[in-house]
Amino acid sequence: MKVRDSITELKETKLYTQLLSLDSEYAERIKTFVRAIEPLMASIKNYFPYYTRHDVHHGYQVVHRMEQCLLGACFDVELPEALTAQEIFLLIAAAYAHDLGMAVFPGEEESLRAKLGLSSQDGWKTSEDLQNHLRKNHSNRGGRYIEEHAESLAVPRNLVSALDLMMKAHNYSIPQLEKELYRPFAAGQKESDLAQLAVIVCVADAIEFSDTRVVDGVLEQLVKDQSSPAKISYAENMKHVCTGDSLAVAQDGRIIVSGTFSDENVLALAHRTFDQMEEWIQGYSDIDHRSNVKRLKIRGGTFHRDLTLSHGEFHRLGVRLNKRNVIDLIASNAIWRRDQGIALRELVQNSVEACRYRAHHSAPSDKYHPEVRVAFNRDSHSVSVSDNGCGMSERTVLNNLLTVGSSRSCEVTYTESDYSPIARFGIGFWSVFTISDIATVSTAAFENYRGKPNDAQCARGFEFNVQLENLKDYTVFRPVDRACGTNISLKLKPDVVIDDIYIALKNQILCSMVSLTLELDGNEERIEVEVPDVNEELLFGVRRQKASSLDIKVFKFHETTPKASLKFGLAYRMENNKATFTSEPNKSMFNVMEGHGIHRQRSAICGFSVPIRVSSFCIDVLRVGTYHMNSLTPKGFEFSIDRQQLNNNAAEKQYTDEVRNLFHKGYRSFLKSTESYDPETIHTLQNEAASNGGNVYDTFTGSELAIAYQNYPDLICNKLTPVEPTSRLQDSVMNAKFINLTELADIEGIVFCLQGQRNFQNGGAYFPLESPQAFELAYACVQGFVKQYSPNIPVYIMQPDRNFSMLFDNDPLASARVLPIGNDLEVSLLNIQLSRVNYKGRPVNVVPDISGRWSGTIYWREFQTPDDKPYLFLGRHRVLVKPETALHSYLKKLADDNRFATIANTIHLLREDEAGHNPEALSAYV
Repeated sequence: MKVRDSITELKETKLYTQLLSLDSEYAERIKTFVRAIEPLMASIKNYFPYYTRHDVHHGYQVVHRMEQCLLGACFDVELPEALTAQEIFLLIAAAYAHDLGMAVFPGEEESLRAKLGLSSQDGWKTSEDLQNHLRKNHSNRGGRYIEEHAESLAVPRNLVSALDLMMKAHNYSIPQLEKELYRPFAAGQKESDLAQLAVIVCVADAIEFSDTRVVDGVLEQLVKDQSSPAKISYAENMKHVCTGDSLAVAQDGRIIVSGTFSDENVLALAHRTFDQMEEWIQGYSDIDHRSNVKRLKIRGGTFHRDLTLSHGEFHRLGVRLNKRNVIDLIASNAIWRRDQGIALRELVQNSVEACRYRAHHSAPSDKYHPEVRVAFNRDSHSVSVSDNGCGMSERTVLNNLLTVGSSRSCEVTYTESDYSPIARFGIGFWSVFTISDIATVSTAAFENYRGKPNDAQCARGFEFNVQLENLKDYTVFRPVDRACGTNISLKLKPDVVIDDIYIALKNQILCSMVSLTLELDGNEERIEVEVPDVNEELLFGVRRQKASSLDIKVFKFHETTPKASLKFGLAYRMENNKATFTSEPNKSMFNVMEGHGIHRQRSAICGFSVPIRVSSFCIDVLRVGTYHMNSLTPKGFEFSIDRQQLNNNAAEKQYTDEVRNLFHKGYRSFLKSTESYDPETIHTLQNEAASNGGNVYDTFTGSELAIAYQNYPDLICNKLTPVEPTSRLQDSVMNAKFINLTELADIEGIVFCLQGQRNFQNGGAYFPLESPQAFELAYACVQGFVKQYSPNIPVYIMQPDRNFSMLFDNDPLASARVLPIGNDLEVSLLNIQLSRVNYKGRPVNVVPDISGRWSGTIYWREFQTPDDKPYLFLGRHRVLVKPETALHSYLKKLADDNRFATIANTIHLLREDEAGHNPEALSAYV
């Protein structure tokens, strides 16, 4: 086909002929419109010389394709499908002008160059910056130009906004199109479906393959240009050359495409293009299907492709999956860990998401109040999850719910800057088959009912069944009238116990962002929006009476920020007008706590439970209370596939940091309200909270000191007992200093601490390092040091605790000395110098996070041992390695090469060496 005069081409189209018969004024208007934009459209090739055709001839071809896509009834004025003059005008105008914004308009060259920082030298018109700007903004630019020149373009003012939306639609995703164009619109005294008109243009534009699509001379230019963009453009143009006009719409609406290719890469590109087109057209067809009258003849589905390679047989591979095996896998306990609550949690999560999404896109006039309900039915041995959320269209069901790994959260409307989806993977629905044999889904989409709250209560929906044992390769949608939203009913497997899944679901939900009701045996339980309180019943259970008799109270704190909410409770009593975490003098709170042990904190994202342990609290919270925390946004979090674990990333860190800061704000309130905000009491409370198994000091502290110093230096208070050459221990204890981190950073001194013993594994006696006897021993040893060396700075001693471990880890020159005590015991005396402690960064000269046969941290530190070994274990998870030794060189080389498993094996052998077994593999290093 040759490119002819634009008006001649226009007059040949069936749509123009229909327009002329309906309204000659509109026929004249569209001719004026095409003539006016023709020079602008022709100029696009000046800015995109390697692109396929985007001039008015392309518009003519789009109009021609529209005629092939439309039902014949659209041209019969007696039928309800008939197009009005205004609708035909909009269709033709959008077909011709949808790429208008890719042109540079008269008078804007200078301002565009200034805006983009381009010079006026040759080549600016094809600069990458200009092309990116025009391509990114062309859908907005074209509509704006038409609005500014509506009179000269002969566009009626009442149609300007509609034309603008239709032109933008070809750049929208399907959900965006539904969101932006589902709105009341009237023209010619008749209601029109703007979304339907837009999809007619979009379908026609998508299938516009013709033998004139490639501009003459472009391929010759591209062959000479070896740049990467040119190679991409060459493949795109060759795709159209090899297909030509061999794309047809059959009478039954199927799309048939043929072509012969000499380059397998171009053929692969063509297949990828048609894959994308199939997805688009399916979505466009769904929108047409939901309209009051259908107008598209074309139907969604797989194209019939006859694409051949001239020099061989072309076979598409991609990733081949056995569909049945994949579905069996994701619907099995191999993924969902045999937790029956997860399946219902996934459905409730989808319902909450649907309600959030609908609320986000609803106006006050919609009078929308989100609600989710879970009903357990013993008689029918079933459970149903219902909501009045956004519901689902046929396209959503086929492309998302029933397509493994295709989550709506990836669609543009779900990833807007002001909306963050809870959904992630697109497999949660399939978890229901761990507890159910059959799922019945009933749904109605809300998009068509925006602004129509009454109609939304009786919407056009559909229902269908999914049965894993009898999984079919087709789905039957049965029409139903129902309120917008979704209901999923599960017929439970015989071995599933209603009470068990009810309790399991409650364990999966901490709170709810929308109204959520659980119903069982006629009783309704409302899940609150706020995180639950930490109260006496939770902490003490049946031991509340005993706690009350001991005058034990619970301090409760609650605070919410825009991103997180925290509630915590601490069990305490008053003694000598100060708070204490003991149930009785010198007795732990454990004997009055529920379960006689440590409480489990509860954490959640948008109300759905996920285990998150906040590290670096100033006290061992879970030994004297517990806390509940909830992130109010799902944005940025990364989950394990069953959503039972949270991956470490920036969002997780921000969440835990915020909760940590909220806790310490509340803890300060507790201290001040009990008149306990003084260093000595703070130190005492920290020790009391760590009693009975807390106070784990033989592990690496990482960044705990830096976090504490930056955020809560007043809540970490150290007890420094001075060591004088002639003072008795009792006198020194009386003169002990209680100093917080801010004050500690400003003083000098050497601090000693007894933090390890040897020979225990080799039959030596056990020596409790936290005992008064150990403290006396340490004091005597340090006093001997003071007498011998007379240091010119103060010398202190600390009890073995995590506070000292933080100081030791952050002094890069900290050292240790092993002291023999009798014949069968050796203890490790550690020392640090306060002026060397780094309070603002992470520890150095360490290799942390080793895991394998041994787990822990290696320290490059100096130390002295009676046997002159090059290593020294400080408990189970810390080992010092002396610098400049063969062992140090070996381990450092392994660390530099990231061979951490080998390091773990080596440290394990060092443990064996310490026990006296002398592994031969270590002979070169020990």
